[in-house]
Amino acid sequence: MTLKRRSVSGKKGLVMVWKGVIIEESLEDASLLDSVSLVGYAESFLEEEEGKGVMRFHHFELTDEKKEWFVREAERCLKHGWYIHIGKDDILVVIFKERSFKFSSSEKEKLEEARKYGISVGVIREQMPFEELLKDPFY
Repeated sequence: MTLKRRSVSGKKGLVMVWKGVIIEESLEDASLLDSVSLVGYAESFLEEEEGKGVMRFHHFELTDEKKEWFVREAERCLKHGWYIHIGKDDILVVIFKERSFKFSSSEKEKLEEARKYGISVGVIREQMPFEELLKDPFY
């Protein structure tokens, strides 16, 4: 399955959007995928966890208007030990089950706090390349 890349646009041109990736296997409630504009798809293994099999990565976009709602829904829909991220303009929001973190590239302490929390819930450090995700949310 291949999805064509497109951007969310409005009557006055391109709308500023948040970009992110949802791993389908990370969701307790897959209806979250229906709430975003899917713009890409890939299948791959997770770093250091090839034994878990192939994962389905959905690249998506959403508008500023849907961001807060999406963060709350993602906190609800995620399985424990997984995360979803969204990024825009040097800001990254990392969403775990019932908790999220927001930081920019200059906020190293907040970035490390999110990473430490991820490790505490079972995410492998190599699976949290937040510095790269700040540059490219589809990384």
